[in-house]
Amino acid sequence: MSVSHVGLRVRDLEKSQQFYEALGFVQANRLTVPDKVAGGLLGLAEPIGFEAVYLRKDDFVLQLLTFSGYPAPEEAERNMTNAGLTHLSLAVDDVAATIAAARESGGTVVAEPPGGYACMIRDPEGQLIELIHASVRPVPPQQNP
Repeated sequence: MSVSHVGLRVRDLEKSQQFYEALGFVQANRLTVPDKVAGGLLGLAEPIGFEAVYLRKDDFVLQLLTFSGYPAPEEAERNMTNAGLTHLSLAVDDVAATIAAARESGGTVVAEPPGGYACMIRDPEGQLIELIHASVRPVPPQQNP
C-alpha cells in the first residue's frame, strides 16, 4: 500500500493553487468529475460541481478540491488542539525564502521561532502548514536502492 494523495477542500481553487505553486508544487492533473460519479463516491446529492487540481512536490501529491454545489460554510479557525488533521508539514531548504513566497501569495505567518529552522504559516484558506528546514526534519526521506 502507498499513499495516493491528501485532499484539501478549498473555497477558491485558483488562489489556493497559486499559493501552493509558490511553495514549489507543480500541477500534475486537473479534473472535473461528473455529478453522478462524484455522488456515488461521496454520497452527496446533485448538483455537486466537483473540481480538483492535483499538485505534486517530489513524491507528495496534494489534491485541492471544491464543490460548486456545496459552498463551504464559514468555520472556526483551525488549530493544533482540535482532533483530526492539524497541519501539513513541508521540508524546505530555505525557510525564510519560503515564508516570503507564502506571504507574497496570500499566506500568513502564525509563529516564527528564532533560529530559522521551522515556523507555522496559514494558506489563504486558513490551513496550518509547518515549514521545517530539510536538515532537521523528524523523518529523513527514504533512499531508493
